[in-house]
Amino acid sequence: MKKIHQSLLITLTGMIGLWMPACQTRSTCGPQSQAGTQAAPVMVPAQKSTPASAYEPYKLRTSLQGYLRSIGSDSMDQVIANWESELGRFHPNLRFRHEGKGSSTAIPALLEQRSDIGPMSRAAKDAEIEKFTGKFGYAPTQLTVAIDALAVFVHPDNPILETGLSLDQLERIFSQSEEPVTRWGQLGLGGRWTDAPIRLHGRNPASGTYAFFKSKALKKQDYNAGLTEHPGSAEVVAAVAADPYAIGYSGIAYMTDDVRAAPLQDSEGAVVGANEANAASGKYPLARNLYITLNIDPATGPSDLLKEFMRFAYSKEGQQTVAEVGYFPVSVEAAKRAAVPFQ
Repeated sequence: MKKIHQSLLITLTGMIGLWMPACQTRSTCGPQSQAGTQAAPVMVPAQKSTPASAYEPYKLRTSLQGYLRSIGSDSMDQVIANWESELGRFHPNLRFRHEGKGSSTAIPALLEQRSDIGPMSRAAKDAEIEKFTGKFGYAPTQLTVAIDALAVFVHPDNPILETGLSLDQLERIFSQSEEPVTRWGQLGLGGRWTDAPIRLHGRNPASGTYAFFKSKALKKQDYNAGLTEHPGSAEVVAAVAADPYAIGYSGIAYMTDDVRAAPLQDSEGAVVGANEANAASGKYPLARNLYITLNIDPATGPSDLLKEFMRFAYSKEGQQTVAEVGYFPVSVEAAKRAAVPFQ
């Protein structure tokens, strides 16, 4: 199993300084002992992002025609759609088909050869890698193309925005915890919020976002039975925007003017915002990579179709699109390294 996993991850670990160990017990989750007792938040400021001009511009090498088929993550729908539109300017005879039904659909589509690329908002699971390797004799190739700060959204009127939330609190809110948090007053909010119910919104089990949040925030516990599951990220955000007492999670790119991303406590107890600097450094505890998963036979290498697509993804135009959509680009150095096999 370990050997298979290592051969898969051409995910360029230098992309982001992520995956600082998440707190595993309540005693190590920051300066608090109860859901409503928090230290004064220490806000971590954002930093300037890398200008798009620092990336290599896309240069067409092989004119493409036919179809490029994409099946996978809903969280990456807008990135893929914009990439296809922009790439189409360089390849007018290339057509695109994309289905964003969740990360769990990406590898099955590659297995059945119904797609050329598999967008995913989580790393491939061991079982997925084993099944793929069993059929083709080699592991899927998974590449980081963007960074996300998975956001916990609340209504703009919610006072929790002033203090933030810890992973311990998120676990007790969203999981079937033995010490559940079901009212906003349990988080220290007063006035009309004291007895107000916390109404939960999230993604469905086909979603990589659902799996990532369960793993990182819930420590793999089952979700609260009161969670309203939605087929897409936009629906989660719309539900939170319509209800002052709601809370939900989705990719940061889906944030609208009608919701706010609650700051979260990092491993040292500082309250950090869901921004590019905190995601790239690993300070934001729900930062994650966004991936493109491919079927590349090591004996033959990538096709012209995959070469052109992946060089575009890591180009100035591709990474600028990532930023315009609302996610965060990979570093310039990582983009250059990632593009080498597709030259």
